[in-house]
Amino acid sequence: MDVRRRIPAALLLGAAALAAAGCASTDDGLLAQPLAHPYKVVLLPVEGAEAALAPRAGDAADAEEGEVPFAMTADDLRQTIRDGIVGANVFSRIVEVGAADLVVDEFTDTVAAAAPIARRERADLILRVRVSSARMQDLGPNDAKTWSTISWFMIGPILAPDDRTYATSLVVNAELFDPSDPVKPTASVIASSSEETLDIWDRGITYELIYTPPAWLDGDLEDVSEELTQRAVQQMMAQLVEELRTRDIPSRFTVNVAIEYGELLVRVESRRRLRSLDVRAGGTLLRGWAEREIAALAGEARDGVRVYTARVAIPPATRGLIRVVAEDEAGGREVRSIPVTAASTEAVR
Repeated sequence: MDVRRRIPAALLLGAAALAAAGCASTDDGLLAQPLAHPYKVVLLPVEGAEAALAPRAGDAADAEEGEVPFAMTADDLRQTIRDGIVGANVFSRIVEVGAADLVVDEFTDTVAAAAPIARRERADLILRVRVSSARMQDLGPNDAKTWSTISWFMIGPILAPDDRTYATSLVVNAELFDPSDPVKPTASVIASSSEETLDIWDRGITYELIYTPPAWLDGDLEDVSEELTQRAVQQMMAQLVEELRTRDIPSRFTVNVAIEYGELLVRVESRRRLRSLDVRAGGTLLRGWAEREIAALAGEARDGVRVYTARVAIPPATRGLIRVVAEDEAGGREVRSIPVTAASTEAVR
């Protein structure tokens, strides 16, 4: 039986739910959880799916031997991971790059090949995602088997206990690179799935229930495969998105923003000269300084660090996020966001 068929669309809805968790709003229309990393990111094609799903020497041929097939093709797995990352709004903008756009050879890997594209797109980071494992195994009845078996003989057909355990090992490694340094990752995260327990409903009802307690039945291989695959992918994606959202990314320079008496206060500390500084509310540019105007914001440099300070009046009707985008002369770019409430602009009404 071929269980490597496409998982129902409900699986991708789980990835969409991750996005909703990251951009839920309050009654004031504010983002309850602002973007942790509002950078422009080049997303490379997901790697390693074929190798992770390929049969290995010693794999079992059927569920009785313990091996449970992964119920997704390599293309499905790549697409699901890609959709989950894009839909979760972890970054302010994602530029997707296809395999055809990358010139890779024995001296140039995918990150190095993407670096010129990232610089051309004025992207802040390159995101590389690799699948290192996609395995599932039936570990047999668990500690619930005793209760399940006694209930079966003494009370009747109670089918609800999660009486069978499975090891799932869907492991994904995500690395973020600075386009100017495509060799050493700026930050990296690993997300993985773990053990799952299924009851007989999840494993699939079979005629063997007539004479065998549920805990001792493997169930239907296709049902088990699809249920475990869906759970493993959702668990791994939730972990991956959360790690990407909260992982510290070393700054190229320091940008601090605050709101005081209806004004936005900006302070930038950098060892390089600033090329530009923009303050935006939604799609509106509140204030921008070009390279020739930046010098007016600079204070006295100490220990080679230049300090730039600016104040920008916030229009009373402004709500949501204000973003400050600073870029230095070497192309380094930092973005900071701050939510604006009615109280923030009260002083200028």
